[in-house]
Amino acid sequence: MILWLQKYYFQMQIKMLIIFKPTVLFDKINELNWYKNTLHQWIDDHKLPTKSKILEVGCATGALTSYMAKLGYIPKGVDASNKMIELAKTNHSQIDFLVASVFDLPFEDNFFDVVIAASLINIVPDKSKAIYELTRTCKKGGTITILVPSAKFNDENLGSLQASVGDSEFSVAAMRAWHKLAPKMKMSDISDLFKEAGMKNITTKKYLQGMVISVSAIKHF
Repeated sequence: MILWLQKYYFQMQIKMLIIFKPTVLFDKINELNWYKNTLHQWIDDHKLPTKSKILEVGCATGALTSYMAKLGYIPKGVDASNKMIELAKTNHSQIDFLVASVFDLPFEDNFFDVVIAASLINIVPDKSKAIYELTRTCKKGGTITILVPSAKFNDENLGSLQASVGDSEFSVAAMRAWHKLAPKMKMSDISDLFKEAGMKNITTKKYLQGMVISVSAIKHF
């Protein structure tokens, strides 16, 4: 009974944070090992040149942006939430953060070497327009990469993943909430969006035993 109550408590805590304090929730999730390590591995896998200018769209509280800065990249983070950006600036004052929408990025065409977006394209209403803006701000020959929850990941997969992670109750509840509540996408649908935007050399990869997927491409025009 105690274990059941603990599980229920953390599930309710996650739901309350989603409703009333999403900024606090994102800041806490950014510190969870399974989430943080996944984002780090996603960036590491691209083996980007040092000093690459990187735009992170939907940067939330700036944890991944800070990680990229520590690797020697030159990142800039944008998010549509004023509160997220305020906390990002407080936590990582050495990095440039801006409030901006993915549908209207305040940057010139062909400006960044790399443009990234984690857990963003899956939640926006106009995915084609969002992909267009990511592509527009990226240089010719540059990389665009996104990370989203996978539509193929199911409840059985979640149980196996949680057993392998063996983390705290809050961490387990956060993973379950992400699985249950976050909109998911298929690799094929993302690839189609990239092709529609004129990108080539499209590659895909799975993380967290397939819970999340990345799709990356090169801008050729």
